[in-house]
Amino acid sequence: MPRAALVNLGDGFAARVAPGIGDGVLWIHGYTLDSSSWIPLWNLMPGWCHIGIDLPGHGSSLPLGASDTLPSLARRIAALAFRHNVRHCIALSFGTLVATQLAIEYPDSFRTLVLGAPALGGGPQDEDVGTRYNELAAMYRQRGFDPELRARWMTSPPDIFKGAESRPELWAALWRLVGRHAWWELGDGSFSRLANHPQTNQQLQRIRAAILVLVGERELPAFKRCAELIRRAVPSATRVYLPEVGHLCMLENPEECARLISQYILAASEKPVVQEREYARSS
Repeated sequence: MPRAALVNLGDGFAARVAPGIGDGVLWIHGYTLDSSSWIPLWNLMPGWCHIGIDLPGHGSSLPLGASDTLPSLARRIAALAFRHNVRHCIALSFGTLVATQLAIEYPDSFRTLVLGAPALGGGPQDEDVGTRYNELAAMYRQRGFDPELRARWMTSPPDIFKGAESRPELWAALWRLVGRHAWWELGDGSFSRLANHPQTNQQLQRIRAAILVLVGERELPAFKRCAELIRRAVPSATRVYLPEVGHLCMLENPEECARLISQYILAASEKPVVQEREYARSS
């Protein structure tokens, strides 16, 4: 497939784009990663137009604005995504908060939503992850950017990166990638603000996209609970457990995830498009 190019999408967002003749597929990465983390999966999924956005303050995107909320961030990203004929959205970990909010804001605009290691705004949270994030914020307030932030974040517990420890090539790639993160969000708590925005059961029930939820068997319990809440709330949701992988399931086993995602998108693309309807957005 064509080599992914780093581009300026506008509105402060950078993205990597790998052109293709198929529908546009929007990819939203996890916390402290960037769009380059998706390239191994893209190499296994030729044919679609892959658009991997860098979240605010990640990769080459500008930091989150002071007035940005999860809904406003989703609307900003949606405006860019729809210009590129995006009909599918794939996300991992923190990125699933944004992807789910996209589907809440525009419930009929996506054919598929793939959520790996899903989180829910205002939903179950892992205590160890929260403790570690507070440690990082304290370190940042004391010393600003510090290489030790990477080492502390990637240390288990919490077991965010544990599944990569037995995969040297993946671990090395993640080590380099997290090392590029600027950690601006630790100074103002902006990403905590996003994570705490409630995504209610009622909002989830409005989603019309077909949802594939991917969960590693070694996933943290809080994320497994989020996956179950999504499965119960959205009639179109299908949950698949992936053996031998943990939180970063889509990166730990890209071959199997690419196969599952490809099958799911193709199956959904063969179904008639649901007529779009107007919904009142929750504030």
